[in-house]
Amino acid sequence: MMTSLISLKNSASSFWGMCMFLSLAASAQPNYPRTPEQAKVVYTDLVHFVEAYNELVTNTDTLQVLQTMYFDRGSEGLKEFIGRHQLSPELLRDAMLANPERYALLPNFLANISAVEETYLKLMQDYSSVLPNAMYPPTYLLVGANRGIGQASLVGQLITVTRAADNLEKLQKIMTHELSHFQQAMAMGGQKYAALYTAPNNMLGICLREGGAEFVTSLVLNDITQSAALTYIKKNESSLKQKFTEDLETQNKDFWLWASIGQNEYPKLLGYAMGYLISKKYYEQAPDKTAALQNILLIDDAEAFVQSSGYFGK
Repeated sequence: MMTSLISLKNSASSFWGMCMFLSLAASAQPNYPRTPEQAKVVYTDLVHFVEAYNELVTNTDTLQVLQTMYFDRGSEGLKEFIGRHQLSPELLRDAMLANPERYALLPNFLANISAVEETYLKLMQDYSSVLPNAMYPPTYLLVGANRGIGQASLVGQLITVTRAADNLEKLQKIMTHELSHFQQAMAMGGQKYAALYTAPNNMLGICLREGGAEFVTSLVLNDITQSAALTYIKKNESSLKQKFTEDLETQNKDFWLWASIGQNEYPKLLGYAMGYLISKKYYEQAPDKTAALQNILLIDDAEAFVQSSGYFGK
């Protein structure tokens, strides 16, 4: 969900939604557990990375160590991540050199992984109280090039931990947001889910897709991943509503979506928070909350959904 490695900002802005779940378009619907007690957080890649990290104290062949001890032993989740983002030993080495303080957090994070597992199990139980029929693919904790990526995928949630290793609340929000994307894909079908990210004139649909995941996250955690964006919109709601409708006319996503990651003038990913507010308004005015939540997962007609929400008035 959040990318900021300077040398990769431009490419990050385009891949964020595009590659998410594209593999589902040609795949059968997976069959993962539907009880939260069976949900698993997989951290073998974190174990392998910390082993490599410790080996590098005495072994100066960084690329060889990372290749053999981390990449070659990768889980299904890491392999999926590598394929999506072209992660390589060279990229990982460069990120470690540029951000040593983030990677230095990982041994202690791993040492306290039991607390993460306990938190994850409680999180999944809370999630089931919001979406009783949810499916629970595994959540993979990965080490990437310090780009803060969280994504849903056919094999499970792919969560890079360097940016959240010292912030368990942030990690929970990312996990919940990405699991909610998985529920969206299962609700509408993989092909339809994937099609939105390559469709023309898709700004509204993407903002609602991300905002819907944020809304489910808020029901579980009473918070969203883009809380700074939400605060900013609430302070400037009237003018930003106007800007949003104007930008929809031209399909200018730069202010709202991934191109916003590389600037510091205003919070990034304001479209996530705008989509959240629309979904929240839709839910609040709906007489049947269960049906409303299911509709938020589906949103097969973005314009009709916005109209039904009443967020922008009649």
